[in-house]
Amino acid sequence: MMMKYMVRKNFWDNNRLVGINTRFLFSSAMLMASTSVVAADNKQDTDKYNFLVIVCEDISPYLGCYGDSVAVSPHLDNFSQDAIRHEYMFTCVGVSSPSRYSLITGRHSSTDGANYMRVSNFIKGYGVVPPDGVKCFSELMREQGYYTTNNAKTDYQFGVPVSAWDEQGNQAHWRHAPKDMPFLSIFNLNITHESQIWEQGKNELFVKPEDVKLPPYYPDNAVVRHDMAVMYSNIKRMDDDFQRLLAELEASDRADNTIVIFYSDNGGPIPRGKRELKDSGTRVPFMIRFPDRRGKGTTNEEMNMFVDVPATILSLANIKIPSYMHGRAMYGSQKGKERKFVFGATDRFDANVEKRASIRDKRYLYIYNYMNETSNYKPVAYRLNMPMMKNMVELYQKGELNAVQRLWFDAPAPREELYDCVEDPHQIHNLADIPAYQPLLKQMRKSFRKEWIQPYNKEWETHDEQYFINRSWPQGHKPQAEEPQYIVKDNKMKVLNASDKLSVTYQINGIGLNGDSKHWRLYTGEIPVKQGDVVKIRANRIGYKNSEIVTVSL
Repeated sequence: MMMKYMVRKNFWDNNRLVGINTRFLFSSAMLMASTSVVAADNKQDTDKYNFLVIVCEDISPYLGCYGDSVAVSPHLDNFSQDAIRHEYMFTCVGVSSPSRYSLITGRHSSTDGANYMRVSNFIKGYGVVPPDGVKCFSELMREQGYYTTNNAKTDYQFGVPVSAWDEQGNQAHWRHAPKDMPFLSIFNLNITHESQIWEQGKNELFVKPEDVKLPPYYPDNAVVRHDMAVMYSNIKRMDDDFQRLLAELEASDRADNTIVIFYSDNGGPIPRGKRELKDSGTRVPFMIRFPDRRGKGTTNEEMNMFVDVPATILSLANIKIPSYMHGRAMYGSQKGKERKFVFGATDRFDANVEKRASIRDKRYLYIYNYMNETSNYKPVAYRLNMPMMKNMVELYQKGELNAVQRLWFDAPAPREELYDCVEDPHQIHNLADIPAYQPLLKQMRKSFRKEWIQPYNKEWETHDEQYFINRSWPQGHKPQAEEPQYIVKDNKMKVLNASDKLSVTYQINGIGLNGDSKHWRLYTGEIPVKQGDVVKIRANRIGYKNSEIVTVSL
């Protein structure tokens, strides 16, 4: 095996190596361990990995293990010593619901018209209908014998299909999985959500406002410092919640075969963070810990984005990645080629409509603004509940922000933006009009069209929101899944119209697994039945109403 490692600045961090590309490890002990990695990534079905996925909301890499000296995150910092920490993980859009669409389908939300945040506020009951055959990746795992749970947030841009989860809700937990079934269990931690800046504003602070380090695009005043201290205090609370979930696992007999994954659903909750295409809105923490602690304490420096997460979990579970997914596996038996670029796009945020897209490599970020008549700042009513957001708007209106602080608010916005993310980590200095950067600008334009628009977004670029609404609801209302058709023969029930397009769930005598009357089993083949059984079956599809329940008395 060829050994390779990457050296960067600050090579040593607290006496541990942080500059390794974790595909290759350099010591002979690690080389021997890597042999076991191959075997472990090709586990037999009888010994599949479990997956515990802990998702927090609305944080950028504001953690000590990512070099943030203000953060109080001892549990995640400790976890990072046993995990692989990803340096370049990006969302597909800097807001939760479109991001979660990518996280559950493995597809770019812009491709499928899922990039418009809160369309359902304007069209009652609206949900995106993806192309034929697209399913929640959790359902693909159920098909292969996994017990899947989600606690509790969904917000996928469509209603949650019955087929997606064995358990969904505040009580969903991997502990309910039968002992002979591997599990996928997702927990969502809400305490760091944007809304908690004002909800927790009067509660105890764990970080002093005077200790906060302000980015240059914020004014330095008591309102801003207080809200940032609230943000860091919420991260400390989230860190405690993370540890509680991790401790539950480690006290169980399932820990020795469980992969633990941690990430945030989009960038930070404060202004010019969430909803933006710059790193402050799209770059997020992501860590993965393997049961055998392979690569522990190292840094993965490949470029990755959220469409890669479902593909990676499927790869590690030895489940075939469907061709409709846009992601590539970061680990496992189907590990893909390293990315050169990550991409992003924004459209609607509540009542505010815009259209921007981006492409980024490890050094440069290019943004194209299709609607640059107004500022990049949008007056999102929800965000204006935040004291520092109101304060910044007031200061702008009074002319009391400096030139850097005004950039976000000034109109018109630039049509094109180009940033050197290494020399200008806050992405303030637009290089698009500087003569020396014109060759690079042309190359980024070309890559933007070749790597992003042409393969994924030709329709997104040329059509508006109404086009995608009409595509999902061609008759002007939510479609409904067709009723399951079946036959019963030789004590077996076969559903005739179950397919890649149509998922079917069922109960026998009013119960699913574990005697649970709320649980619906996923149909994966003929159902053993006997005389006297009462079988209920129903069909669903992403974005569709469930079919009517068909009751069969035998």
